[in-house]
Amino acid sequence: MIYPSKSKRKRFDPVAYKKSDGLAKECITKYLERVGHDVLPPEEDYGVDLQSTYWDGGILHEHYHEVEMKHMWEGEWPTAWKDIHIPFRKQRLLRKVYDKDQDANFYFYIIRGDCKVAWRMDATIVKDSPVVEVPNRAVRKGEYFFKVPIDKAELIDLGVKDGSKTD
Repeated sequence: MIYPSKSKRKRFDPVAYKKSDGLAKECITKYLERVGHDVLPPEEDYGVDLQSTYWDGGILHEHYHEVEMKHMWEGEWPTAWKDIHIPFRKQRLLRKVYDKDQDANFYFYIIRGDCKVAWRMDATIVKDSPVVEVPNRAVRKGEYFFKVPIDKAELIDLGVKDGSKTD
């Protein structure tokens, strides 16, 4: 697959990051714990957002999770959105995880703003998806994303009750 040599990105907003990053990690941590994972305390090392372990068939498996809030997503997923866009800059995480373990259990999550549901994608699907330039409000030209068809992702219920983002 041919990748762009350079991808622009929107300006980093530390206030938005602090608000969204913590909430996204909290939502997915609670979900993972509910389905039987032991989530390791997150470290801000600019690697994957969360790591967990899960016992399956008497074997302890490590899992890696990259999370992102999509505040524009309200209610049902819009039918006009045929794909999920994962920023191309996440390529560095794909390399970091798969260089360490080519069979790693690695997932991406796109979380709806109310933390009730999320799209979950195996990172191998992301890695093998086409990379396309996507003009947007923040960057009109030159920002690239992995283009993941929604039928390659799983819509999961995060178990949040009405009225609270992180029950």
